[in-house]
Amino acid sequence: MGCGKNSDVSQNYVKVTPSKLFEGDAKKLEPHFDMMTGCIKVKYQGDKESLGLKYEIWENGKIKESQNGISTSFDKNEFDGEVSISLKDIIGTDLEKSNSMVMKTIISKDNGYVGSTKYIDRFDKECGYGPVEIDGELKVTDSEDITIWGVTAHKGSFASGGKSIEDEVKTADWGLIFKIYFK
Repeated sequence: MGCGKNSDVSQNYVKVTPSKLFEGDAKKLEPHFDMMTGCIKVKYQGDKESLGLKYEIWENGKIKESQNGISTSFDKNEFDGEVSISLKDIIGTDLEKSNSMVMKTIISKDNGYVGSTKYIDRFDKECGYGPVEIDGELKVTDSEDITIWGVTAHKGSFASGGKSIEDEVKTADWGLIFKIYFK
């Protein structure tokens, strides 16, 4: 990351690259935190002045909840940073999973970060679940929302893959989609 021109990003285009919250030696710690994580790198150059993150919760193919989350402004109409997400079950005093999850979202860059912690309703405890990630690098315009990560939960056994994040979530019993946008 840096302050120079993002020569690999055309004007008003966004480059989104898959990343990992835990890399290198830290990767072995990931299972100990008992959470699902998503992370992307974002490079942008254009006429917008802020980057925002929003989420949608889907149930049985329909949006149940949609909210704008955190956002950050940036200088010189450039952004070079990361967006990271974590979801963690809440365990009660009876050592059972509650009906809520802790959702943390972070937008970071070299000189700091903005973050949010929110509680959301979780999917049915009997469901199988897993993250849905972007498949490789995306280069898209800044004019529309960009889907960056998701989670699906299904009753019974299921196989996923080969579809977009939106398609995976829309066909799940429960799903969560995260999108970035520029203003």
